[in-house]
Amino acid sequence: MTTIAVISGSVRPASVGGPVAQWVADKANTVEGVEATVLNLADFNLPIFVEDYPTAQRPATDPAAVKWNEVLASYDAYIFITPEYNHSIPGALKNAIDFITPSVLANKAIGLVSYSFTSGIRPIEALRLILANFTTGVVGPQVNLNLATDFENMSDFTPAAFHDGEVPAMVKAIVFQDRALSVLR
Repeated sequence: MTTIAVISGSVRPASVGGPVAQWVADKANTVEGVEATVLNLADFNLPIFVEDYPTAQRPATDPAAVKWNEVLASYDAYIFITPEYNHSIPGALKNAIDFITPSVLANKAIGLVSYSFTSGIRPIEALRLILANFTTGVVGPQVNLNLATDFENMSDFTPAAFHDGEVPAMVKAIVFQDRALSVLR
């Protein structure tokens, strides 16, 4: 069984990320041997990163960050869901990633899903750069959603039918990558 944390990376109360994350988890759970669970970043109530040392030198000490790392460590793989904020990812998601101890994500598979008016291309590219620092296995298949065509009134998530196979394809790549990387953990 491959356990996957589907991380909703926006903390805004009116974010459309929650329904997207649930859709991704539901689609992921159709893949045999996968158990996907939604983690809402807002539920962790992480403060702004002000640790004395970067997490590459010493794990974060803030209690919320310790809990964040413990929860993440319990999963085999991850799917990050992110909106586009100013051509990148939300500050809250970057802050949460800054709190992650590198060994928590090391040699684990990651999938990426994004949504924006440009189909989330830029935040996914930003995440690929950020996550390279963690020695992860970010898979090639990704899901790009457009606020104009996959959401009614830019708020109600109604993905186009052609997206139906994208999440399972990404998840199968995650499972394959997880199996290959598991020998390194």
